Amino acid sequence: MAMYMLFLTCGLITFPDDQLAIGKETGRRLGMRTSMYPSAALLGTVKDSNIASIPVEELIEKADGFAGVFPEHKYEIVKKLQERKHIVGMTGDGVNDAPALKKADIGIAVADATDAARGASDIVLTEPGLSVIISAVLTSRAIFQRMKNYTVRILLVFFLHYAHYLCSFAPISNIFFYLPENE
Repeated sequence: MAMYMLFLTCGLITFPDDQLAIGKETGRRLGMRTSMYPSAALLGTVKDSNIASIPVEELIEKADGFAGVFPEHKYEIVKKLQERKHIVGMTGDGVNDAPALKKADIGIAVADATDAARGASDIVLTEPGLSVIISAVLTSRAIFQRMKNYTVRILLVFFLHYAHYLCSFAPISNIFFYLPENE
């Protein structure tokens, strides 16, 4: 994903049914960081004193993933990240993901998602895999850039017309913008 230079941060991966060791190994094989914690860390009931001493909000920002999470954990993770001024995107496929998908700034239902997940999402992927998110972001950015350029051009032309007709001077060449000559 780094080769696309999207400036997106994949800051949290949850493994709802997997053990912590499986989650870390999966992250390692995918070339991701492996700073993952059990869901007990979200509740403050973890036995490790190093993890227990970190506030939950900081732990969520610092973590690369959590293992054994439930729907209420996902919702709270999204909520706490938003409280810390992060723009949160979430992918999901089931009824259990629907509350967090709805709460996220960008909820993304994967291709074979349930109707509940599709209804709660902002975007529904129609092809399997998450690589289509990259194309969607690149296409969205291109569309936004075109809209921005068009708006700037319209404002510039409006200003030039205003300056030319109302103030009787042309600050930029009339030929370039095809403005009519003064009569």
